[in-house]
Amino acid sequence: MTEASQRYRTIVDVLAVLQRSDGRVLLVRRAADAEYAPGLLTVVGGHLEDGETVSAGALREAHEEVGVTVDEENLEFCGLIHYRGEAGGRLGTVFMAQRWQGEPFNAEPDKHTGLVWAQPSQPPADCHPYTAAVLRAFSAGSLYTPVNWAPAATEGHQ
Repeated sequence: MTEASQRYRTIVDVLAVLQRSDGRVLLVRRAADAEYAPGLLTVVGGHLEDGETVSAGALREAHEEVGVTVDEENLEFCGLIHYRGEAGGRLGTVFMAQRWQGEPFNAEPDKHTGLVWAQPSQPPADCHPYTAAVLRAFSAGSLYTPVNWAPAATEGHQ
């Protein structure tokens, strides 16, 4: 096995936090039979696709999942979440939009069962733990948040 094939790899998520003027953010409820986070609330988002920037991925996911169009100038980088769960690591790039075109709706009824507007500072109990971490970091204005990493793993390495 070569050194390159042994390097750490992670999933890159592109997350679009759509926030209304009352401060609430949009969450999607995953279908009960979903492979990822079945029955739980998640932030609008998904995996980065080959050939796209993280901001383009967030714009795409907002359109695919909830049918809204966000202009890139209305998309603001909010933070980076490095989450370690049972299935391994995820690197979430978090973007926020307060302006978009269209009324959000469940544009992927095969993957989601509904939409919920929630206060980011008080994540609903039925949020996926990753989503709850994203919402807490977003609410706190944190630009970088490691979650579920041992303290030594978050220190710099030479």
